[in-house]
Amino acid sequence: MSRATVLYTHGGGRLGNQLVRFAHWIAWTRQHLDEVEVLDFAFWPYAALFAAWAESPACVYPARPSRIARVARLINELPPRLRTRMQAGHRVARWVHQLGRRIPGWQAIELDDAAGESIDLDDPRFLESVRPYTVSTCAGWKIASWRLVEACEPELRDLFRPAAPWLERGRQFIETVRRRHGFAIGMLIRQTDYRKWWDGRFYYSTKDYARWIGQLLELRLHSNPAFIIACDERQDPEALAGLPYYFAPGAVNEGGHWYESFVALSLCDLIVSAPSTFSAAAAFVGNVPLLPLTVSDQSLCVEEILPRALIQAARHPVFSLAVK
Repeated sequence: MSRATVLYTHGGGRLGNQLVRFAHWIAWTRQHLDEVEVLDFAFWPYAALFAAWAESPACVYPARPSRIARVARLINELPPRLRTRMQAGHRVARWVHQLGRRIPGWQAIELDDAAGESIDLDDPRFLESVRPYTVSTCAGWKIASWRLVEACEPELRDLFRPAAPWLERGRQFIETVRRRHGFAIGMLIRQTDYRKWWDGRFYYSTKDYARWIGQLLELRLHSNPAFIIACDERQDPEALAGLPYYFAPGAVNEGGHWYESFVALSLCDLIVSAPSTFSAAAAFVGNVPLLPLTVSDQSLCVEEILPRALIQAARHPVFSLAVK
């Protein structure tokens, strides 16, 4: 009997959200390997960044040879501006999603995210709803089962190992820092969209982050720690003067590719961050503990560290506002 295919077209935000969503889909598929497979169209823009999906750019799980992989490779080889135009407003993804309404034997499932609609992948009724169809195109953000993700966390982590060129550059950077310090604390300074997200609740100034670095030094998690700063806005070095910090290769101050910051964070010994799927996903990929920053006047303590970063972030009273 052939498997029913769930074709996930779009929903959620950028890398962090898409990685988490793909992890949920894979965890669900692993429970029903003889009955379903997933093709994550929404992850195509990021496939080349990860070892497993660079080899299988159609993002089909369980992995199998597929003619559609050629299409994925062709799209990923387009000039960046053209790819960006295709991805804007989910234009292509919405067209693919509509195929579920037009092709006999297919169906289309679309959540109203604004109304809070969701799919619990742990609910057997969802499996029953896709089983009769050859393909179910599916769109929406809140599609999840944290129980299933937790049950196969190590296996999922292996599927999101950064691709070799990115991983090697990240390791070289972190090893250079560790030769000088021995312990690396990643810090995500996210400011651009956080001026508005949740009415600016998690927008913190560079001075706030500098104060937290001072607190972490006082906690003496290590005798000689270094802080790896990933940031989406240029930071004033004067605000960080005297502190043992390095900008991640992908930080705005360094001018590298943003993914270099993701990889650098994943290779640290601890990540400190406001609620963000970017930092939570990096912590998951590297199996790194996570220390949430939840209020601007927070006094940090070791008891707040989340050893199982992604799973605990999804259950955290504040960090879960980002990680669903």
